[in-house]
Amino acid sequence: MTGRSHAAGPARGGMTRLAALDSDALWSAVLSAAAGSRAGAAGVVAEQCTTAGSARLGWASPPPWSAVRQSVAAVQAALNVPAGAEVVLLGTGGWCFAVRALIETTGGSAGLTTLDSLDPAAIEQVLAAGAGASRGVLAVSGSGATLETRRLAEAVPPRGGGRLVWLRDEGAPPDTFPLSPRGGPDQVAMLGAPLSTAFLAAAAVVDGAALAAAYPRFLARHHRIGAAAARHAVAVPPEGTPRLRFVVPPWAGPGLRRWLLQLGRQVLGGKPGGFRPTVELQSTVEVAPAGVDADPPDVVLDLGGLRRDLPALLDGLYAAGVFVASVGLRAGLGVADHANVRVYKERLAHPDPDDPSCPPVAAADLPGAASAWLASRPELARLHVVGYWSDAERNIPPAGQFAAATGRPCEVHEGSAWNHHSFQAVYPDPTVAVLIVTRGAETDVGAAPPDRAAARTLRRIAAATHRSLPGRSLLVPLATADRAEFPTVLTGGG
Repeated sequence: MTGRSHAAGPARGGMTRLAALDSDALWSAVLSAAAGSRAGAAGVVAEQCTTAGSARLGWASPPPWSAVRQSVAAVQAALNVPAGAEVVLLGTGGWCFAVRALIETTGGSAGLTTLDSLDPAAIEQVLAAGAGASRGVLAVSGSGATLETRRLAEAVPPRGGGRLVWLRDEGAPPDTFPLSPRGGPDQVAMLGAPLSTAFLAAAAVVDGAALAAAYPRFLARHHRIGAAAARHAVAVPPEGTPRLRFVVPPWAGPGLRRWLLQLGRQVLGGKPGGFRPTVELQSTVEVAPAGVDADPPDVVLDLGGLRRDLPALLDGLYAAGVFVASVGLRAGLGVADHANVRVYKERLAHPDPDDPSCPPVAAADLPGAASAWLASRPELARLHVVGYWSDAERNIPPAGQFAAATGRPCEVHEGSAWNHHSFQAVYPDPTVAVLIVTRGAETDVGAAPPDRAAARTLRRIAAATHRSLPGRSLLVPLATADRAEFPTVLTGGG
């Protein structure tokens, strides 16, 4: 993602003020705002972290272990499944990405499954697991109205005495609990790990003893971690087009990678003002054509040495969140806002026709189709390819083939995960082309009615995304033979 967007409108007024602070003063203002102060710089921080009428500062100041233990225990009791029984976490974007990162860290799900894909094959794989055993379902949505999460909750019911439990901004026990261990609406998806109930309850399901040991140690050192992250953030200029790069550990899977992309691109990307950063991962998220040197990063957040255990993950997620939020605060951004995603979501309320832009294309021919489309469009300097089914990142040719065919840097992603981690930044950037690839309704044959409804919603999201990017998106149906031969394997968390 280039970050060279041209969003209109002024940035929030705190940019000059917060940008003038040194890192210690900035971090002190963040902690004061999280503690409730609205005086001076703390008031500016709170304003820039406010969305839907609440200051979303739960990422900054960890709640005490007693509050975490009580919050997590209440959720586990409400799920009403025995220890070791399956719990399925349903959600979108950062809520699922972070929990998938947790599973990647522990090396196995240990009774926990994540699902954010509306693809019937992915849903059926979750339903088939542990047939006959108890299953609790934990659905995460700040508003409680997220269409994707509601479709998933319809398709994946609890089983064997287990219950469906919701995590929302506001709790209403016994079936709805607050996303914050403190009880108030202080969480937001892109900054919701590691301190939201969604992440902490998932960690308790995976290994409650490990969480009980790791969290108090994290609590004792969080101030030092946050201060170091704020110090690193001050190295990022608060205006212009800096290039930020996350270095991920060798063991990182799609969960951690997508969480970091959403963190950077939703908090910092596509927002008003003169700050238009590039946010990228160290490895092959964006592949440049042969002979084209990638621009070097201006600032690197190096998580490459992160150990593969829960204590290190708590530290790493917290450090990344404080770093990115501090960069945004200094640039005067509304760090908890991601207003651009409303563009395609509003179209879902008034369904667009999903008429394709061209006849069906075989997967192997997609790079050629992209080349033909972009041949006379020099103003479109970068390409995102988004496949709207689970495991699309494996089924679609790799980014290098698209880069070679089009002469443009390219990223390949799965939708609708892409909508959550990159749409916010791509929407106002007129230099990014988006090739949207879908599968037809015939792939739903034999699926249960809730699964078919989920698949229809996924195709509607693809169509709404296409209509939201007029003139620079192409909606391409996958040829039927390719739809049939691609095995769909649930990757979890997106």
